[in-house]
Order: sequence, then structure tokens, then C-alpha cells
Amino acid sequence: MGAPHSTGRLGFISTTSLERELDGSDEAFAAYYFAIYHCTPDEPAGISTYREQLRDTFPANIVKVGRYFVLDGEPAFLALSAYYHAMSNAETLDDEFREYMRECLQRVTTAHRQSQSLPVPINLLEGQLAHDPRLEFFACLALRNRQIITPESI
Repeated sequence: MGAPHSTGRLGFISTTSLERELDGSDEAFAAYYFAIYHCTPDEPAGISTYREQLRDTFPANIVKVGRYFVLDGEPAFLALSAYYHAMSNAETLDDEFREYMRECLQRVTTAHRQSQSLPVPINLLEGQLAHDPRLEFFACLALRNRQIITPESI
């Protein structure tokens, strides 16, 4: 399900697909970044500052994308795990979302550990680590079942 699935004007695109489509443009990076971190790359958010610190600490683990960058390997894992940990403990968020963030943290931790325990370790990029196959499956299923609708169609 890598390619966008759509019904009419609605569609779904995974973080791995968004990552593959990075072309150096600010627009493509902003869509990718928002899908992962729920903010824009230029927003004064703690995750943005932390990613810049990781970039400076791990210069060999960045992929330049226009004005921005993507982290891979350990710094990608550190950024995502810090984000999911912070979100899962944010008392201003509802319990269901916080539980989902805890599940994301567990999924990312497992994927990172598995990728690093191979005979030849593989460094995963942020979008690859953040990819949620269950989210993709259920979003595409809901689109196919026409359960996600526009306000005009109500």
C-alpha cells in the first residue's frame, strides 16, 4: 500500500511514501514532517530544536533535503522516541491518543533494535521508523468503505 489510496478527493499516503517523494521542495518536506511530528519544520517546537542538536551531534547520519534534513539510524530513533515519549506523557492530550503514542514508541523501539541487530545493521530513516502499518491499513480500509467523508457529502 505504498502508493496513495484515494476515493474521490480524499486519500492516504504513508510516511515512507512521503519520504520517497522528498524532492528538495519546502512543501514536500513540510508534508512529510507534519505527518511525523504534527507540526511544521519551522515551528518553534521542542522536537525541531532537538533534531537540530542531533544533526550537530551526528553529522554522518543526516540526509540533506533542500533547506532541511532527514535523520537516519540512532539519531532518527532518538528523535522519534523523544517525541513519542513526550506525547505519551502530555496530560493535555486525551487518553486514547496518549496510548497510541505509547504504542508508536514501542513499535519504533522494536523496529530500531531489529534493524541494528542484523549481521549488517541497517540505519532506518525517520519516515521508515515512523511508518505505522496499522494506521495505513485502517485508513485505507475506511477510505474504501467510504467511511471517511467530506462535510459536503453529509
